[in-house]
Amino acid sequence: MKTTTDTHLGNPQELLFTLSHHSYDVVIIADNNRRIIYANPTACQKTGYKLKELIGQKVLLLYREVDQAKYTSKIFHKLRRSGKWTGEVEVRKKNGTTFWTDTVVAMYYDKQGKPAGTIGIGRDITNDKLLSQRLMEEDNRLQSVIESMGDAVCVCDKQGKILMVNSAHSSMLGYGKDELVGVKPPYPWIDANDIDKTKTMFRKVKKEKSVKNISLVWRRRDNDRLKVSAAMSRYVDPLHGIDGQVCTYRDVTNVDYTEDLSKANEQIQRLMFNVKQKTLRLETLEETNTLVLHQADVAKIFQEITNGVKKLVHHDLAGIYVYDAKQESLVPHTLSKQTAFSRKLAKFPLRMGQGIIGEAAVSGEMVWLNNAQYDPRSKYPEGMKPEREHFIAVPLKGKDSIFGILVVARNSNPGFIEEEAEVIESFADAASVALENVRMIHLLTREQQNLSKTLFVDVVDLLNNVRKTKYRTSSQSLLKADKHNPSFSKGS
Repeated sequence: MKTTTDTHLGNPQELLFTLSHHSYDVVIIADNNRRIIYANPTACQKTGYKLKELIGQKVLLLYREVDQAKYTSKIFHKLRRSGKWTGEVEVRKKNGTTFWTDTVVAMYYDKQGKPAGTIGIGRDITNDKLLSQRLMEEDNRLQSVIESMGDAVCVCDKQGKILMVNSAHSSMLGYGKDELVGVKPPYPWIDANDIDKTKTMFRKVKKEKSVKNISLVWRRRDNDRLKVSAAMSRYVDPLHGIDGQVCTYRDVTNVDYTEDLSKANEQIQRLMFNVKQKTLRLETLEETNTLVLHQADVAKIFQEITNGVKKLVHHDLAGIYVYDAKQESLVPHTLSKQTAFSRKLAKFPLRMGQGIIGEAAVSGEMVWLNNAQYDPRSKYPEGMKPEREHFIAVPLKGKDSIFGILVVARNSNPGFIEEEAEVIESFADAASVALENVRMIHLLTREQQNLSKTLFVDVVDLLNNVRKTKYRTSSQSLLKADKHNPSFSKGS
């Protein structure tokens, strides 16, 4: 009676190569001399080498020179002891740049149980590192700004429980930070006459999002009385699971009330807004890059980009137009439509070289124009000139030509500002890279298919001499090979 494995898996070696060939992870097999005898398409794509350039080369080719001795010693010392190594590896591309992988390297053995080589599987974690680094940089910058302020700052949840305070808040009250964090209303330092006023502040923030210029009386730990001017705003940070309020307080005991506290609060709000904007922007670009690497449909990639624009920039129309040679025009491919007018206007193609956007497509230069309806170069379908139009148009450039344009438009004030133009330009760059990468992946896949007609036959013949394979998925992956064959291995 056949087992399930016998019935469905067939030749395990052929299955291994099939899985490796279609894997989005880097897979490299090397022999006992650390020479590469197989690399999957993902490995070729990410390193920039063709398969024939990798075959026969030592795995050290994929390390920076300064890392070669370190990786060799670290990896093979662990392999000799346990047969498996896991860790992060910096892989060098053909052009000299590098990317990071989370790698597993496993030893496999010949029929006599002697080491025959290694199989390595690495997941690209470059984007994960970049996202974590950027978030950390922004968080540290914001924390540094808050700590340097002379005004007291605290963040609390919806119920008023204090989650964070700065040094000024601690000094103003005479309590340590550890004594303040976790305190719930009514706060013991609030004068009894102002407890109801504090409750009103919280209710008003939930309804109106912010309150300013609220006068309160506090009692320090030594019972000294001080008068503070308070401002409070709604604060939501899904990345850190915070949904509550941010509060700023200024000691105005011996000074007249001024607008400085309001300005300080606005500064903090802008900083927090910028952090969230940059985080969302980076997440969208990371998701776009992931879709490209996973060879997603172009429409899905473009939809991710227009969705990113929608989250970050208010607009009435955001669309990616691509060039149609038959019509000699830019025709809509992916659109984010929000108004009846924009839905109707978006149906019309944009003639190459005509109008401001058509000229931008030909020149390859970004156009950022507010009140375009007054510009004599503007072209509109008959009877469809808007009362007001602000737009940003960024050509999408391939390696050899311009293939389309990203257009984001508003039909009402305010006009676009520099920060919004920068966001749109970055997404246009992402769209260009996405389409160019899709094109390159298509070419590499076609070239790989041509190469496989000769190279893959040799590998299959090699594997057909192997009789049986034992698979261990969690602690160890062992591949037994015929001792007369070149051994396999992945170096890192």
